[in-house]
Amino acid sequence: MNATVETPLRQSRAQRLTERLYGEDIFAGYEPELPLDLQGWNSHHPALAEALVAARPRYVVDVGVWKGASVAFLATQMAQLGLRGAVIAVDTFLGSPEHWNRNRPDGIYASLRMDRGQPMLYRQFLSNVAHLGLQASVVPMVQTSENAAMILGRMKLNPEMVHIDAAHEYEPVLRDARRFWEILAPGGVLVGDDWSWPGVARAAQDFAAEIGQELAISGPKWTLRKPLT
Repeated sequence: MNATVETPLRQSRAQRLTERLYGEDIFAGYEPELPLDLQGWNSHHPALAEALVAARPRYVVDVGVWKGASVAFLATQMAQLGLRGAVIAVDTFLGSPEHWNRNRPDGIYASLRMDRGQPMLYRQFLSNVAHLGLQASVVPMVQTSENAAMILGRMKLNPEMVHIDAAHEYEPVLRDARRFWEILAPGGVLVGDDWSWPGVARAAQDFAAEIGQELAISGPKWTLRKPLT
């Protein structure tokens, strides 16, 4: 009588990348710690869907994800398009300076879910991914944008799409555009958010002029397409 040999399930692209980064499946055995909370801004914008259709990416890097609403949208849209890709979610998960303003009338500070002086955004993000069943499509990367671009570059990973939605000030936005444009695959698409912020708009315009590419605006998103050569 022959023993039955179970064939292990094939890992997804995201799971393989997660193991390259961490040496383990960080979602293995993970159960959501917090209720679903997909608070976000401009996370389902048509410009994101259009970029996915144009680039048909294997890898998308989402820079500045907050609680993961845009990550969830990108991963879900990729699945609907039949793209077996991975969304790499880059964030410090510490919040931006404006989120730390306890006097803001919208009460955004409470959204940080502080625990002994540390925001719980990463735990909220992981919980959201698990609630939505997207563990096989998402690669969390708890890093600054600078470190993430450097790490991915050293891994020779060239995403076909990048979404920049981190800082709102001129210099960091320009730095992010430069860093991720460098590792963006030829023919890839870079989408930025927050065009309504003066510093962001100026950085996007200056960067487009710097690389000699046409800037497409679909407020509050801005888009650049990298030439094939």
